[in-house]
Amino acid sequence: MSVFQRKDRKKNKWIFQYSYKTADGKTKYKSESFATKKDAKAAEAKYIDQHHGKQKFDPTISFYDFYTMYVNTFKSKSVSANTLIKYNDSGAVIKKYFKETKLVNITRTSYQQFINWYIDDEHGSKHAKETVQKVHIHAHQAIRLAAEEGFIPEDIAFKATLGGEKGKPESAKFLEADQFEQLRDYVNANVNLNRTALLMCQFAIYTGARLGEIGGMTWDDVDEDNNTISISKTFRYATFKPEHDDNGNVIWPDAKHIEEKHNEVFGPTKTESSVRVVDVSPVLIASLHKLIQARKIKAKTNPYHLLFTGQDGLPPTSNGVNKSLRAAMTKCKINNPKFSFHGLRHSHGSYLLDKDVDLKYVSKRLGHENIGITIKTYTHVLDRLKKEEAVKAVQVL
Repeated sequence: MSVFQRKDRKKNKWIFQYSYKTADGKTKYKSESFATKKDAKAAEAKYIDQHHGKQKFDPTISFYDFYTMYVNTFKSKSVSANTLIKYNDSGAVIKKYFKETKLVNITRTSYQQFINWYIDDEHGSKHAKETVQKVHIHAHQAIRLAAEEGFIPEDIAFKATLGGEKGKPESAKFLEADQFEQLRDYVNANVNLNRTALLMCQFAIYTGARLGEIGGMTWDDVDEDNNTISISKTFRYATFKPEHDDNGNVIWPDAKHIEEKHNEVFGPTKTESSVRVVDVSPVLIASLHKLIQARKIKAKTNPYHLLFTGQDGLPPTSNGVNKSLRAAMTKCKINNPKFSFHGLRHSHGSYLLDKDVDLKYVSKRLGHENIGITIKTYTHVLDRLKKEEAVKAVQVL
């Protein structure tokens, strides 16, 4: 930051110059010209008063771009792949609300309005309190950095009032055994090659796999001879944003760059224990066989051999599979409005335990890091089974 005179000029010889950083960390310079030294010094004093004399980031940067810079600089190399996905999910929320709003224009009031907006979801209910808190924590970290760097005068996210619903009740996380069977039978009777989202529901019912794991399935993951599927990767829903052609189809990398772009499409599983081979029903294998044959016909437009692809060539999103699931539940007259696609994973495990399948096997089948996670997740089933065993014990004594 400096004030100096340009002797080669006839007018506005006095220059006030300051530096700032762009979103990628590069230093750039900006200057303003004045007729007198007094005016240039006044501009310098005003800048120091506004910014505490600290080096600035680009004053035109949007809140979303600053947040992205923060994540790329401070989180991308230090957190797990799944945690990074959560940061990117929060970034998508920030972008949806603030769009191109400049960071310097965000106020304590506008930030609180953002939180209030996010508390209410798009389906007439509310996001869970934990979900709202997660987005706030991520956004607040970036805002706190901006305040520390002097880009904004204060931490405007400090003391934001959070809200949201309490976590889902147990009944919203699981289907009862008879409901699970009813849904399974309906899905089996109605799946076809044109209903990719419903096929993903069928896959979740029979495997208990997570959405990212299902989206990352490729046809070489299916062993039709042994009735097994291999889970070793996930589809990068949060970060893989390919371009599309005029017809809405994905523009994939050319053959020379397929391998080097692999890690942009696929990510690791949640934990090392999530890498697993799962035995599945011949019913699912039959559906997957038809699907694989159809996908191989269009192999040129599916270079990564994705198993579940929609019309645009990508796996259906969470919204897509949840829409299909809700329609199926309506047909089955299953009234559980808060039940989601991830609930199929919980219901899969719950159903197996209800049918006396060994707890340790269920834990490994679901890819849990340890059996303690399984016990905690399925307490409602295990408590009931414990009571039933207690009755048996009393009867035989």
